[in-house]
Amino acid sequence: MSKIFDRSKDSLKQYFSQPEEFERHFAKYSLGDRTLRPSKRYGCAGNGGVPLSCNTNVPTDVSDITVDDSDTHTLVIGATASKKSRLVAMPMVKILESAKESMIIVDPKSEIFERTSESLRGNGYNILAIDLRNPQIGNAWNPLAIPYELYIKREQNDIDRACEFVNDIANNLSNMQASTGKDPFWENSAASFFFGLIMLLFKYASQNGLGAEYVNVRNILKLRSVLCKDYYAGQMTTPAVNYAKTDTFIYSLLIGTLETARSTQAGILSTFDQKMRTFAIQPSLLDMLASDDNIIKGVQDTPTAVFLIVPDEKTSYHNLVSLFVKQSYEYFIYLSQQRENNKSPVRVNYILDEFSSLPTIVDFPAMITAARSRNIRFTLFVQSKHQLNLRYKEEAETIRANCNNWIFLVSREVSLLEELSKLCGVRRLTDGAIVPVLSITDLQRLDKDKGEALILSGRNKPIITNLPDIKQYDGDIFNKSTRVERSRQQYGIEFKFEKEAFCDKDDVSSIESLFDDVSSLSSTDKSTNFLQMPWPPKASDDS
Repeated sequence: MSKIFDRSKDSLKQYFSQPEEFERHFAKYSLGDRTLRPSKRYGCAGNGGVPLSCNTNVPTDVSDITVDDSDTHTLVIGATASKKSRLVAMPMVKILESAKESMIIVDPKSEIFERTSESLRGNGYNILAIDLRNPQIGNAWNPLAIPYELYIKREQNDIDRACEFVNDIANNLSNMQASTGKDPFWENSAASFFFGLIMLLFKYASQNGLGAEYVNVRNILKLRSVLCKDYYAGQMTTPAVNYAKTDTFIYSLLIGTLETARSTQAGILSTFDQKMRTFAIQPSLLDMLASDDNIIKGVQDTPTAVFLIVPDEKTSYHNLVSLFVKQSYEYFIYLSQQRENNKSPVRVNYILDEFSSLPTIVDFPAMITAARSRNIRFTLFVQSKHQLNLRYKEEAETIRANCNNWIFLVSREVSLLEELSKLCGVRRLTDGAIVPVLSITDLQRLDKDKGEALILSGRNKPIITNLPDIKQYDGDIFNKSTRVERSRQQYGIEFKFEKEAFCDKDDVSSIESLFDDVSSLSSTDKSTNFLQMPWPPKASDDS
């Protein structure tokens, strides 16, 4: 063990929680028989949670892991290659498996899926994987399916909720490849246009009796081409535009693009196409986003593990991950509100690796504040305090403050080290000098090979402990999961507005050519957020 570990148990023991004192507050997970002994303090019988420490007085393979089985959130801080996944994420999945709790896991390298999915499946879990690296493999998720199902219920409350879900979709998907520091007019206008296209597709599909699989991104792109073809403000209208005008709300979202100067319209459409190009260049992603395996719906009712596998070498699809987290959370809240106790029957754990690398999740501080009362819990993995501050600005402090557990592994970030040093307190030397209990230097000396970590948990004194590697949980023996390639199902629509709207379900014409006809303006590649705006957006100089 490191010197600071030994000192925390000897010369500085009065400033640190000792194992016997610390562990009595929490549940225990036995590495010997893989069973949970719930804590009495929280009344969470049978529930699992994040590993916080390990009994080092017995051999590791039969020792007990201290587990926080309460409803509190956890922040895990560690630089790249600090073993965050092996010491915390994967062990947490194994512990939750024993408790039969549901999980939504962001898995950048697919390591957690490969290591744990077959064990979970064998223990009765429903295993679902959205693979954004290889979209043709694994499960399908249509982000438009849930709002469309609410829309076709035709109840005002459900339509309002459908619009809220669509707003979240426009917020997240339209934020792809956002530019920074420039006029937000183009992105704001394109966002409103995107919102309007989705609602127009809902209207068209519902009137033609089409299922949710036809309400997809491919058909959004096709509808954009049909609606804007040969139509400019002040000229003769088209059947598609006349159809849009039959709904005042929908047309109010589209009017900023359709009823504007030709050059301005071209700029808005160019911005919109730039955002959507990510989908057009990967047809297998369009296929995956059309079908829907009801991934979100069963998570609260039966033990389920959802893996979001994302490329770690690029961020193109991170917006989809943020959208999934936001949409699933909002849907869980929607379902919980219909239950007598306003809670999820099965606790849902969000295990969000590389959380601070994901695009900002709108309203996340409010989400993490309200989640506990709904039986939802977050475990956030970040590389640095600075990274989190960049994403959430002043709200980053709210997120950190709502995490009752902090697990620190290693960092070279001075501001973070200073904050941790202050949180651990001070001590008085024999000469009267006041010094930190843990200095910045001490915090950089935790032993990675021994799995040493600093734990700050609630009102307990800090504790330096060692966290066993995942191989101590599974004996380094596991079966890798095999997945099959899905058959291609494109669900294209041939839009016809001349007379009575109808659809040709056999049409699967390609959308890759949709971008060829739009003139690109160098002055329009501007701005940042894609839907953080009042309506209508600020007028352009040439409109």
